[in-house]
Amino acid sequence: MSLNEQIRESIASFRENLPPELVSLIEQGAGEISAMAIVEHAINVGDKVPDFTLKDRNGSYRSLTEYLTDGPLVITFYRGVWCPFCNMQLAAYNAVLNDIHATGAQLVAITPETENAMEVLAQSNAPSEAKESAKRVVDFDILHDAKTEVARKFGLVFELPSSHKRLLDMLSFDVERANGDNSYAFADPATYVVGADGFVKWAFVPNNYRKRAEPEDILKALNNI
Repeated sequence: MSLNEQIRESIASFRENLPPELVSLIEQGAGEISAMAIVEHAINVGDKVPDFTLKDRNGSYRSLTEYLTDGPLVITFYRGVWCPFCNMQLAAYNAVLNDIHATGAQLVAITPETENAMEVLAQSNAPSEAKESAKRVVDFDILHDAKTEVARKFGLVFELPSSHKRLLDMLSFDVERANGDNSYAFADPATYVVGADGFVKWAFVPNNYRKRAEPEDILKALNNI
């Protein structure tokens, strides 16, 4: 089963098992986000990737230049542990990490959430499926993008629509504590394959948080560099 098939299956399960009010808020917000046309403003194939230096979960600073010294880089943006689709995506990428490394590339994930996010999720009223999916451990770097500053340089940032703000409030998920600010700013879950020269070779900017780049497509892009 492909990653996006897994996501569609999860969506069907949520629709069946969540209270109608929550389902309505989810659907309303999904439509509002798609209407933002984020893809029109995001960097794309042929663009130079903006430089960055971010802290990983061990407290070490990692730079784009450092990664590219070793070869191509896959960069994926994710919203946080509260998003089950993000957790499914990271798990799917982790499953092909050896294949990514075999091409000479590395993989990093960039998120606005802080080290407090897991604790915030555990204390929330989020569905058990979301909490369980967040416990999966990955073997690649996860970088903290404070106030989505790097994501903004990529043209990916949007403010969460009011329907989804209300949804997180109903789930008692403290975004300010999880992300370190109360802006409700998140990035479109885009994925980029960046060449060692710092230019985008392949891009997936879904403009829809319920669609993610398939691992097979990432590997194909890496093999075509």
